[in-house]
Amino acid sequence: MTNAEYTHLTLLVDRSGSMGSVQTDAQGGINELLAKQFALPGKLTVTLVEFDTEIDTVVRMSTEPVTYLLEPRGMTRLLDAAGIEIKRTGADLASIDEAERPGRVLFVVVTDGQENSSSEYRFEQVRALVEEQISAYQWVFQFIGADDAAWQGESMGMKTAKYRPSGKGTRNAYKSIDDSMMAFRADPSPMAAFSMPDDIPEDDD
Repeated sequence: MTNAEYTHLTLLVDRSGSMGSVQTDAQGGINELLAKQFALPGKLTVTLVEFDTEIDTVVRMSTEPVTYLLEPRGMTRLLDAAGIEIKRTGADLASIDEAERPGRVLFVVVTDGQENSSSEYRFEQVRALVEEQISAYQWVFQFIGADDAAWQGESMGMKTAKYRPSGKGTRNAYKSIDDSMMAFRADPSPMAAFSMPDDIPEDDD
């Protein structure tokens, strides 16, 4: 039996060069999301990973918010980042005694572009990893892609949402993650579901 009051979030974010036009909003949205989630009741750990041509861990299994600095560069190594991090997060959680493992695991991917530089994983390989974690451990996978990049999530077997790649749209994408996580964590029912809109509006106003 796992710990029902413990949620783990792995957040995999795009750092490629195209993020330069929304750097401040993406950075601010991530920092606001983490600060708000750590302020809620219940145990939370966060793994934050950024990717471009390279894949870098910002924090792993952190128990407190981090101040994230986004420095856009490189290309979009999406599939490798997803495949590698699913395995790493799985290994992290497997190292915890079962009674202390998180009862809920969220794996969220945010990208404004399309895969263009992976060499280790293909869509079907990532999909197999996703399906394995859902079947065995009930992980929740959410892919959030800008406009026509959103189809990639479906190809990986993830729930998919689309957002507008403007400054406002990017910040609102992270606000939508926060709202959905807040509702998910507040519902103690074993049947609680993490739910995001299929199409995230550019602005709530």
